[in-house]
Amino acid sequence: MVQSGLRLILVRHGETEWARTGQHTGRTDIPLTELGRLQAMVLGDRLRGRTFDRVLSSPLARAWETCRLAGVAEQAEVSDDLMEWDYGEYEGRR
Repeated sequence: MVQSGLRLILVRHGETEWARTGQHTGRTDIPLTELGRLQAMVLGDRLRGRTFDRVLSSPLARAWETCRLAGVAEQAEVSDDLMEWDYGEYEGRR
């Protein structure tokens, strides 16, 4: 079997208050908690030294801040295709 050497790395944004409390978070732009910011910085430590052909981010602030704190925002492209689901009336519910 031939290996191409390509690798896909998927990262979820850091913790938000709604993620912590188990609430559905779709398109409501909930900021990262202090723990979420710390998680993003730890991610940056783990990614340090890697190079990426392409970095994509949801346009929501929690995703973009995770990207920024992880140190890859300068090369990141915002993609609306990565925007979270619209939960409608279930948004914010547990």
